[in-house]
Amino acid sequence: MPGQSINSSNKPYLRIVGGNLVQTVDKDTEGAKLREYETADGKKGSKWELRYMNWSGKIKSISFKDTEYGEMCNIDLGDAQLSLNTASRYFTDFASKIPNVNLEKPVILHPYDMELEGKRRSGISMQQDTDKIKSYYYDGEKNINGFPEVNEEQQKKLKKNYWKIYFAEVTAFLVEQLEKLEIPTSTEDNVKEIFDVKDELPSDLPF
Repeated sequence: MPGQSINSSNKPYLRIVGGNLVQTVDKDTEGAKLREYETADGKKGSKWELRYMNWSGKIKSISFKDTEYGEMCNIDLGDAQLSLNTASRYFTDFASKIPNVNLEKPVILHPYDMELEGKRRSGISMQQDTDKIKSYYYDGEKNINGFPEVNEEQQKKLKKNYWKIYFAEVTAFLVEQLEKLEIPTSTEDNVKEIFDVKDELPSDLPF
């Protein structure tokens, strides 16, 4: 469930913009704010959105889909669906921490985007009970559990071009690990699936 109330009976479809969870809504929706934007190819537009600092939910499933916006990771939180572009730092942070999450319990997701010590930091803080979830692939000093290592020889040879290759390798690795992730289902979930077969998700998120 969200950190704030939501005035809608429909299942929210969320994405992250500027460190906030946002839901596209009609302009007459209570609490909605207008956001104007410009795409990378120069197209301008605007959306009415509800914003949330965090969302708490039990992860029901994780799936992937190719769209015109790139490959999207869709996370079913029960009462909401969160979509992350796999090319984003938000996805990398989420995927790096999820192996340390107890998937039988709800988890709080709190995205952030801030400048710290002159560098832009963005990601998703995750918490269960009073425990802050840490990366499964980094122990504070080095990469662990099979996370791709930086090839220093290739880095010197390819320079800036190397990082595009490396981050693509990291994304492919994390997607593969998430696809292997076993998410427990309860009897309640199975019953709901049987009786709600007509409640299909839309083919695309409302970008």
